[in-house]
Amino acid sequence: MILGWEDIIGGTSILAFLIWLGFTGLFYLVCYLAALNTFDHITKNSLVKIPLMLAIAPLSAFMISIFNYNPLMLFLLMMISNYFRVKKLGGPDDKRFQGLTLNRPLFYTASYLYIIALYGFAAWFQSPVEVGDLTKPLWKTWFPDIHEN
Repeated sequence: MILGWEDIIGGTSILAFLIWLGFTGLFYLVCYLAALNTFDHITKNSLVKIPLMLAIAPLSAFMISIFNYNPLMLFLLMMISNYFRVKKLGGPDDKRFQGLTLNRPLFYTASYLYIIALYGFAAWFQSPVEVGDLTKPLWKTWFPDIHEN
């Protein structure tokens, strides 16, 4: 199956595009900028960074799945901008890591593992599952008491 433009943004109307654009901005700010910068600041050069990032990936992916958002473009945006984000960390303008020699491979590894896990979990949570005669996303099968109108 080839993803078309309608599959990515959720429809062909301008309203669907604006909603998709809003979700992209929201998830970029919350699931990428806020999450990675916060955990980079907290963990610094600690190896705890990798399991911590992998532990928060399902939470962010679940939030993406609840809104039925296709994260393909967000994933590409995160992958590209992460290179420049980590490259800029610890620079002369960055007061958080002043006096600390950053372990850049650790920062790159942890952040890219988070991004890949985020996309993988979001895709898995949204994968279709047949329940009786209905097909619904996997995450909706975890909450059988939720009824759709």
